[in-house]
Amino acid sequence: MKLSDIKGERVFDVIADIIDPIVNIAQDPDAAELFAPKGEKPEDMDRWTYFLMRVKRSLPPLLKTHRDDFVTILAVVNDVTPKQYRKDLTMQKLFSDLIELVTDQEFTSFFG
Repeated sequence: MKLSDIKGERVFDVIADIIDPIVNIAQDPDAAELFAPKGEKPEDMDRWTYFLMRVKRSLPPLLKTHRDDFVTILAVVNDVTPKQYRKDLTMQKLFSDLIELVTDQEFTSFFG
């Protein structure tokens, strides 16, 4: 689920619950490189390839140092507890949820 899919009164709770982990991640230089790169896209590279290059470089260290922050965000967005999210987590679910999160314009707007 994307942040933009959240509607009604739940919006208040979601924002309140994810603001701390988002700020934790946003303060990390690896996040800045992922969401707001310093350099420009090389002319000979398409946007998707450039984005994937940044994901490849930035996301692994973010996942290692901000695991609890990502779990909190993904659990809140999926309307489950962090404990339940961890219990049900699979490789496929994590990949799917992370790709949806880092390509969500509402989420990335916190970093730009």
